Amino acid sequence: MRDNLTGAIWRLAIFVTACLLTLFALYAVFGQLRFQRTTAYNAEFTNVAGLAGGDFVRIAGVEVGKVKNVSVQHNAFALVEFTADDSVVLTEGTRAVIRYDNLIGGRFVALEEGAGSLTRLTPGQTIPLNQTTPALDLDALIGGFRPLFRALNPEQVNALTGQLISVFEGQGATIGSFLAHTSALTSALADRDDLIGQVIVNLNNVLGSLADQSDQFAMAVDSLSKLIQGLSDRRSDISEGLANVNAAAESLADLLTQARPPLRNTVAQTDRAAGIIVADHAYFDDLLNTLPDAYQQLGRQGLYGDFFSFYLCELVLKVNGQGGQPVFVKLAGQSTGRCTPK
Repeated sequence: MRDNLTGAIWRLAIFVTACLLTLFALYAVFGQLRFQRTTAYNAEFTNVAGLAGGDFVRIAGVEVGKVKNVSVQHNAFALVEFTADDSVVLTEGTRAVIRYDNLIGGRFVALEEGAGSLTRLTPGQTIPLNQTTPALDLDALIGGFRPLFRALNPEQVNALTGQLISVFEGQGATIGSFLAHTSALTSALADRDDLIGQVIVNLNNVLGSLADQSDQFAMAVDSLSKLIQGLSDRRSDISEGLANVNAAAESLADLLTQARPPLRNTVAQTDRAAGIIVADHAYFDDLLNTLPDAYQQLGRQGLYGDFFSFYLCELVLKVNGQGGQPVFVKLAGQSTGRCTPK
C-alpha cells in the first residue's frame, strides 16, 4: 500500500512539473519573452502615434530588441526608450524610423545606418531628432484628397486617379510625349501668324455682332459674375484643397519610397517560395491532400470545448548519449485501462 502511494505521489509530481514547464513555455511564446542580453538606448521623434511599449525593434527586418517606454519631453518631443541585442552595433550615424507592422495600425522601430560618424553609441545615449523619421500618417494622406473629391464628379476622380497612377508608375515617356506635342503646337502657332491675324479680325466681327445683342450679352456677363462670386466665396475651400493635395502628394511619395524595398523583397521571396514548391510539388500535393483528414481528427479532440483531451499512457525522456546516439529514459507509464495493449 505504501509503495503504491509513493508511486502515485511521484507520478503526480512529475505530471505537475510537466504542466508547469508547459505553462511557462506557452507564457514565454505568447508573451514574446526574450532572454538574451540587451543594451538600452533612446531616440527622439516628432510623432510616435501608434507606437507602444513592447513593440519590436528591427534591423533589416530582423528582430533585435523591443520598445520599453514612450514618454513626452518638456520640449513637446516624444522620447522612445528601446533595447537592442548586445551583438548589434549602433553608431552616431544610425537612423531610427517608425514603420507600419501590419494593416491594423501596429508599428515597429526600424534602425538604419545613415550618413554620419562611425563612433559607437554608448548605452543610454539618444539618437537625435534630425536622425529619426515618424510613421507615415495615412489619415492625413487620405484626408488630404477629401476637399478635392467633394468638388469632382466620379468620372473626374477616376480620370485624376488614372493620371496619378501613370505618373507614379514612372511613365516618364508619356509626360515627355505630352511636352513634345506642346512644343510642336507652339511652333505651329508661331509659323501661322497670318492665320492668327485673320482669326482676330473674325473675332472683331463677332464682337460687333455681340454689341447688337447687348441685353443677352449682359445676362451672360451677369451669370459669369455670379459664377466668379461663387468661386470667390469658396476660395478658402479651394485653397485648402490645393494645400491638402500638396501634402497628400508628399505623403504618397514618401509611402511609395518606403513601400518599394519591402515590395521588392516580397516579390523575391515569393519567387523563391514558388521555386521550392515546384521543385517538391509531390510532397506539397500530398500535404494538401492529408491536411483535411488531420484537421478533422484534431476537431474530434476539441468536441468538449476549446481544449484538447489526452490520456497519458507513457512518458519517455529522450537525451543524447555517448557519440550522439539517442538514449530513451522511461519516466512514467501504465499498461492498464485505456493503455492496455491491443
